[in-house]
Amino acid sequence: MPPPMDRRLFLKSASLAAAGMALSACDSRLPADGASDPAPAPPNPVFPAPGEEPASFDFPLVLALPFAHGVASGDPLSDRVMLWTRITEIVPSAEQIAVDWLVASDPAMANIIRRGRQTTSAARDWTVKVDASGLQPATSYYYRFEALGAKSITGRTRTAPAAAVDNIRFAVLACSSYWSSWWSGYGHIADRNDLDLVLHCGDYIYDFVDKDEEVRARRDEKDTANVDYRDWLNLAELRRRYALFRSDPKLMRAHQQHPFFIVWDNHDIDEGYGNELATPFDGTESTTTLEQCCQAFWEWTPSRPPRGDGSGEFLLRDDGSYPQPEDVRLLYRRLPYGPLAEFYGVDTQIGLPGHGLSLDASHLPAGTPTLYGRPQFEWLTQRMVAAEQAGVTWKLINNQTWFAPADVPDLIAGLPPLPKLGISRWTDYSGERAALCAALRGGNGASLRVHGTVMLSGDAHGNFTSDLIEDSALLGAYPLRPAIPNPQSGSTAVNAAAGYLRAVTGNLPLLNLRADSVGVEFAPSSMGRGGADELVSRAIIDATGSDAGPAVSVLGARAVEAALISANKNVQFIEWVDHGYGIVDLSSERAIFEHWWQDKLTPDSPDVLGMQLVSWAQDEATALPAPRYRDQVDAVLLHGMSMAATSGSRSAEPAPLTETVLPR
Repeated sequence: MPPPMDRRLFLKSASLAAAGMALSACDSRLPADGASDPAPAPPNPVFPAPGEEPASFDFPLVLALPFAHGVASGDPLSDRVMLWTRITEIVPSAEQIAVDWLVASDPAMANIIRRGRQTTSAARDWTVKVDASGLQPATSYYYRFEALGAKSITGRTRTAPAAAVDNIRFAVLACSSYWSSWWSGYGHIADRNDLDLVLHCGDYIYDFVDKDEEVRARRDEKDTANVDYRDWLNLAELRRRYALFRSDPKLMRAHQQHPFFIVWDNHDIDEGYGNELATPFDGTESTTTLEQCCQAFWEWTPSRPPRGDGSGEFLLRDDGSYPQPEDVRLLYRRLPYGPLAEFYGVDTQIGLPGHGLSLDASHLPAGTPTLYGRPQFEWLTQRMVAAEQAGVTWKLINNQTWFAPADVPDLIAGLPPLPKLGISRWTDYSGERAALCAALRGGNGASLRVHGTVMLSGDAHGNFTSDLIEDSALLGAYPLRPAIPNPQSGSTAVNAAAGYLRAVTGNLPLLNLRADSVGVEFAPSSMGRGGADELVSRAIIDATGSDAGPAVSVLGARAVEAALISANKNVQFIEWVDHGYGIVDLSSERAIFEHWWQDKLTPDSPDVLGMQLVSWAQDEATALPAPRYRDQVDAVLLHGMSMAATSGSRSAEPAPLTETVLPR
């Protein structure tokens, strides 16, 4: 909740409420699904129109009070989905607020099929999270909340399939820095009506402003004394950061229209204080803890917490009560999507040394460090083996950072490794990377090869699509192939020939030379945080004292891309200038991966399809113009396909947005 208001404004608000100037009462009269009704609420407060809040009330908002941050849904299962909202008042009207929730089959909310009541309070930052159960599989639903005489906007969500479906489509994004971009991509995701899900691979929020990316600020106040333009110092400021990000209209609409599946990364749960821009504060003033960072994540995202026993199984609430996490530090969880797909959300961040936790590494050779920890590693591999045994076609891992090798290569396996750049944290955890690849290759309790693995990754702020191998040596059994410039340009005129892709598959009919690959990786850049071009620009500024301009920066990024794809034989496509999101289109035959880009410096930038790649679900060793082998990914052009955007056959009517949208 925002900081307390001054006494004068409190008395004014209380007088208005006592005078009976309330809005119409909530029309929900059905009892809650097992939740007890709270004590009678005081008279409804009067809410000012958007933009007419008192000057002394300073809190990031986008819609009208009290549902000023919209609605959201997430972690859908075949019979239930998490629903989210927040109550924001100028002054809290009670210690607890009763909130009604409704689920309907139509966007007009005329056919209500589920409803209930929940209470919220300052203890959970006035957030409301409902595990709406009793729903039908693979079905689009609409929902809203009602409280204090007001109604939220209507949201749209969709449950997971339980049986076979022809197609699953979802968006993938990561690293969404509010200050670095105008987030045009979020708007384009919101406008897509054929998506089942949106995956966020971490860094959903950011703790500090990048000194080279001061694109925008709330109320255009680029002042590091301002809480909205620097790292957080305590839990209240951390919660406010979520409010700031959720005050963006495009993110608000993306959440309104689609369910999300979110994992955290380093910026989401960074308990330390630090800024690239100088601030009048220092780290000794920070009281933020890791537990508080995790707590705020569960409060402000529409995510269903897993049980506290490390099993990865969900904590389900059938009575409509708030799903309070049993252990806020546990993140990994699974979304089954019928026989076509299964999603796994993993955590490769909380076990890093900076958080001070000690993970069990007994599943690895002595002295080998772990990112997963044994419980998570065994959960992930066992669930993926079980999915393979059940005939699930695609196993998709919502993963924080690039998994496949992308660094200075070793010359030959077995020789002492060369010094690394550390582009991905997996460079320092190559032993566990090899263990996971071995488990997928058949080194598991069932001695079963797991097919159809897809890593969906973020963190490095570049477009990266790769085969999944553990071998980082330049020379070996896996073939090294030539790369060519991308025939497509990026979102801006200066980003011509955007990136590099392989010129050939490297395979022959009936001879799979890339058989060492255990799956594919798809990392569709960032929703704004800077890439190689900005690193080049900063290096030039530091060396010369002046900026050489975007054309030189892009040229420098091209050199970095060419070096990485030449040195890392597993990389199929790389581009490290443009930003946006990805679309994955799944069928029982193939997976299509699309890199979509927008100019982050231009509001409402157009959507540009930068590259499209394909992975096959079954081998077809004599296919023309190139053989098809599963667990590999290629540019569609190498298989005689034209690069054309995919679309889904299903199109659910969008949730309406008739309320005033005003970020403030």
